[in-house]
Amino acid sequence: MRRRFLQAALAVTGALVVGIAGAQQFPSKPSKMIVGFPPGGPADVLARPLAEGLAKQWNQPVLVENKPGANSIIATDYVAKQPGDGHTMILANDPSLSSNQYLYSKLPYDPVKDLTPVAGVATTTLILVVPASLPVNNLKELVALAKQKGGTLTYGSIGQGSVTHLDAEAFATAAGVKLTHVPYKGTGEVIPALLNGQIDMTLTAIGPSLPHIRSGKFKALAVASQGRYPVLPDVPTFAEAGLPFEARSWFMVAVPSSTPKPVIDRIAADVKRVVETPEYREKFINAMGMEPLNLGPAELQTFLEKDRAKYAERVKNANVRLD
Repeated sequence: MRRRFLQAALAVTGALVVGIAGAQQFPSKPSKMIVGFPPGGPADVLARPLAEGLAKQWNQPVLVENKPGANSIIATDYVAKQPGDGHTMILANDPSLSSNQYLYSKLPYDPVKDLTPVAGVATTTLILVVPASLPVNNLKELVALAKQKGGTLTYGSIGQGSVTHLDAEAFATAAGVKLTHVPYKGTGEVIPALLNGQIDMTLTAIGPSLPHIRSGKFKALAVASQGRYPVLPDVPTFAEAGLPFEARSWFMVAVPSSTPKPVIDRIAADVKRVVETPEYREKFINAMGMEPLNLGPAELQTFLEKDRAKYAERVKNANVRLD
């Protein structure tokens, strides 16, 4: 018994020493931050200045790689299978760590066991926008038009089973209407499609749509938050427009679960340092219609438990399966 106890103690001590040594050596080479969507979307906009800020702290390049497709499964699976040395991260969002496990019967990675959340970056409330050419000026008129059109009005999302897909379906159910879903690979494709009149509406992050709302090319009908957003004080909430409904998305840095805790703690502290700089906070969070997600590794575990429970129910209620 004593021998087994000593062996176990030595194993724990050895693992701790290895972890500390890894943290002291980290970063020892260029790092990669993986984004599961094409350039131009909210995740990409957040990732690039974050990577630059980390590179300055680490005196090593931090490269952003876009690996879009399959509702961020391609990107997340890639990171999950990388060595746990801290040099490969993902700017994860809701599908990659929460909803995909309920949308697919089998994933090539386990979002709970294979990846560890490191640092929160931002959350964003979704906003319902339509092109200026659509003959509606408020949510009530849009719902009436959707009922009149009998399911032919279209909405764009950032992919099958994405947050914007699930939340748009939840909105349609709450409003008692049917809409036709048109999936794209990312926000960088949805916004041009709406500008060109290829779709009738989208439930999207505020930031990418903000310039077009201000220019008059988009009409913002409602924000899916509890209160109005400071950057768009004249746009009512869904509840104010007559339909109680909320929808939010989030972004956080995650790494392979084999990454030693000291390395995780180092990355968490350095990401927080970048995100809390006035320039990053104002230019890439506040100005984009987002809010900070100021949570560390332990807090994010609790956050994800609640988020996963929410999506388990939402996917079940929407009866959406992707395989």
